Amino acid sequence: MTTIDIQNRIIPYIGETTPYIYIPENIIFNDLILETEISGWDFKNENITYLLKTLASLGTFSLYKRLNSASKEKVYFLGEKLRMRKLSYNPIPDTISITGESYLESKRKGKSCLHAKDKETGEVLYSFELDYYIINQDTFKLFYKSLFNDTPIVDYDTKLPEGKINKSEDPHQFSISLTPFTPNQCKGHFENYPIVPFVHVANCALREIFNYLGNREAYEVDNLEGYASKAIPTGTELIIEVFQQKFLKDLIYFKCEIKDALENSYAVMIFNIHIKSETKK
Repeated sequence: MTTIDIQNRIIPYIGETTPYIYIPENIIFNDLILETEISGWDFKNENITYLLKTLASLGTFSLYKRLNSASKEKVYFLGEKLRMRKLSYNPIPDTISITGESYLESKRKGKSCLHAKDKETGEVLYSFELDYYIINQDTFKLFYKSLFNDTPIVDYDTKLPEGKINKSEDPHQFSISLTPFTPNQCKGHFENYPIVPFVHVANCALREIFNYLGNREAYEVDNLEGYASKAIPTGTELIIEVFQQKFLKDLIYFKCEIKDALENSYAVMIFNIHIKSETKK
């Protein structure tokens, strides 16, 4: 199976599509093992979520292939929890190879495991795992019928919402206010059901965390975890409550809970931010 096969035999039958989902030009499946590569990307600071979105897209393709479904109805893969670990502090090369596969834990749950490597040396740069709920089309429509909107989304807005940092008297806590996401910013993510992608919220949270830290070049994401509990509708004013603690001399822990103005909780994200200057000492 190649990139063209994925475009013709997978994309029409999953809940996500372009422009949200990313399809590299040179995907190959060797049996159930996915292989591809990407080049010329900038993964500094919050841009690491571009890699996260790519790995999540590839994980979805891999899991659908593992399902080996003959049905022509759409299948929806809802992320339950994800983990991404940085395994090397060497400079990120221009070209990264990605390999991995998916596993079925039951008819309704699956997991994708991928590695991003230095194409030349084979060194593993990042590991990635994503646990999914697997939901058929009728069940998805029932769960999210209140969000259904058949108004066509013509334009894709790549600019994500602005944020504001709200400091508190506690030096370990602050919050981030985000202006609401629009359907145009989420185009391709469950079409006709405008739900905010987790990676978009992660991008905004990291952007504001790096702004809070200052001197953005001195920090990088060491690892990232996410635990989703509820779908975030577009148009929702989000507040990210942040707790931070410096655990090691070169590592700062951030726990972020995503809520709305009514205190409804949607997800928890955990970031460990590496202080690059401390590692060099």
